[in-house]
Amino acid sequence: MTSAPVSPRAAPPLPHHPVTFHRQRDVILLHWRVEPGLVAPLVPAGCRPEVFDGSAWVGLVAYVFADSTVPPLPPLGRLGTMVEIVVEILTVDDRGRRGIAHRSIDTQHLPAVVAARLGIGLPYTPARAGSRWLGDEIAYRSRRRTGVGARLRVLPGGAVSPADPLPAFLTERWGVHARHLGRTSWWRLEHPPWALRSAEVVELDETLLAAAGLAGLASRPPDSVLFTPGGDVRYSRG
Repeated sequence: MTSAPVSPRAAPPLPHHPVTFHRQRDVILLHWRVEPGLVAPLVPAGCRPEVFDGSAWVGLVAYVFADSTVPPLPPLGRLGTMVEIVVEILTVDDRGRRGIAHRSIDTQHLPAVVAARLGIGLPYTPARAGSRWLGDEIAYRSRRRTGVGARLRVLPGGAVSPADPLPAFLTERWGVHARHLGRTSWWRLEHPPWALRSAEVVELDETLLAAAGLAGLASRPPDSVLFTPGGDVRYSRG
């Protein structure tokens, strides 16, 4: 595979000791332009959709979390590996902190669903989820008991241009805005600069966006499709 430049900036250091470690790998990022006013009601209080080139941005992102660790426990091994397929809105809060707000997170890992919903307020949803490589293409799938789900497959391409500011805007997101117990919390994340590649959508068949309040969005192609092999990710309280 052709080498790719890294995202130009690394995350600032975490302000507190990490609460979880993961190896995030084979990350697919599909993003659509939307009118800011359409998605403003869908983000937590105290933040708003961040605008780039006149548009807010909604993402459908898929990846594998592997080698998960929750200190002080030892690494969870196979129990700490899960697929996540995420619907997210890119956000900025009243303090200027740029992050994401999750609309849904599908995973097959039931302990993660319970822990994240009760402990953080993230909208994890149990689903049959998986991923695999099909030659040079990476594919993801998920399906809830209700039938809502997704099938995604992309072909990674060449390096993104370092002169293009959009990939950095879409991926340099160093926190999560989450609504929990009546307040909006800020969770920080840190990872090394990502090696970013363009990608081509081979298959996109999904109902997750509509279920997240974003009906009709996937009726048109994404405005950005990226791939990265990923890297180590750490989360802490903000």
